[in-house]
Amino acid sequence: MALRPALVLLVALALAGCGAGDPQSAPPATGTAPAADVAGPGAIEAGDGPEIAGTGLDGAALSVADFRGKPLFVNVWSSW
Repeated sequence: MALRPALVLLVALALAGCGAGDPQSAPPATGTAPAADVAGPGAIEAGDGPEIAGTGLDGAALSVADFRGKPLFVNVWSSW
């Protein structure tokens, strides 16, 4: 029966950690970033990425240009 008090204590600690917190601790988000955070000295202008072409796993030709205008995630992974 020593398991029951430990379980009650664990549940009580878990519920105590789920408190609402202080609602005044952070300012409300406005939805827009200040201009100083967006661009500044040394900011890089976005442009076209490098042209990369190769073959897919199925052997078909594949190019980064095929995905222009769409989100593209390139996972560069190696086993070393």
